[in-house]
Order: sequence, then structure tokens, then C-alpha cells
Amino acid sequence: MAEEKEEKKVEAYTLSGMIKLKGFVKNGLDTSTIINTIVNFDSEFQEFRQRGFTFPPHLFFYHELSLPETIGVLINEHKFTKGEAVEGLQKLISTFNLQKIMRFDTDELFEKLVKDANQRVMEKYKNPRLKIGENDVTIIGGFLREKIALIHSGDKGFLKTCEEMGLEVIPLPERDFQKEKEIKGWMKKGREG
Repeated sequence: MAEEKEEKKVEAYTLSGMIKLKGFVKNGLDTSTIINTIVNFDSEFQEFRQRGFTFPPHLFFYHELSLPETIGVLINEHKFTKGEAVEGLQKLISTFNLQKIMRFDTDELFEKLVKDANQRVMEKYKNPRLKIGENDVTIIGGFLREKIALIHSGDKGFLKTCEEMGLEVIPLPERDFQKEKEIKGWMKKGREG
């Protein structure tokens, strides 16, 4: 008698070019995560993949507001040329097959929930520096609408607001990013010397 195999079903629905997948883990990357991944993990992003975030079962999402902000920070704070910034962003998008979240008028309802949660966070921790900006409100609102399962961020106010809303968060591993920067600095000095 043949052994029966358990089947896992993945359902895909299409609607106007959009696809919804069941059985996958949706990850939301905020702007700081995108920037840090581009700046620190330039070797085909293997380090990020080694942390277990691969497709499948992970799907990665970013909000459309992150694009200009990412390019601006890469140019102004990390001294990328515009071409390098755009190329790094495009490489990340294609490597992880990042899906763009657009803002819709109906997102105002989600954004109101985010603003209220952020207000509670500032009051709870008695820390006005945990206030998030309008772009962050919009990004988290988009993540809510898309039912993102895991939120990746390095911003404390962003993370605390997501936690307040009951969303799962994964803080950026700051120690790892700092060590990576140091190593790259040493390597760069070694090549110049």
C-alpha cells in the first residue's frame, strides 16, 4: 500500500493584476531597513538571506513612500551617487522580489488607527521622541491594510507603534550593522593604503 503524502495547498487569486497568496509570510520593510540593507549588505544580500528571510515562504513588501526617501538618504547621508542609489534600490527590489504597496484614499482609516496608537506609545513611555512622522504613519497604515505579518524596522517609534497595534516586529540587528560597517571601513582603508 502506497504511503499517502500530506498536501499543502497554496491558493492564488488574481484581480486586476494583483495577486494574493495564502500560506506565505508577509514581511514589511520600512525605509530604514531598506537603506541599511543596501548600505551594509552589498554582497547580493546573502547575509540577510542567511538570517532565514528567503522566498518562499517569505514575501517582502515596501511602501511606495520609501522609494524617494531611500534614494535621498543614500545620496545625502551615505554619499552614494544618484546612479548608485537607484541601482542599489533596484537590485534590492529584484533580489527579494519586493512588492510595492500603494496608498489609497481608504488608507485614511488605517492611518487614523496608527496616529492614535503612536499617541498612546508616547504617553505610555513618556517620550515625545517616539513620535513618528507622516510618512511612517502612511507606511504602517499600508502594512495594516495589506495584513503584513512581520514588520522590519530600526526606528524605535515605528516599532513601538507597530507593537501597540499588535503587529509582530523584528528590530534591525544594530550590532550586526555596526560590525559590518567597521569591517567595510577597514577593508576600504586596506585597499587605499
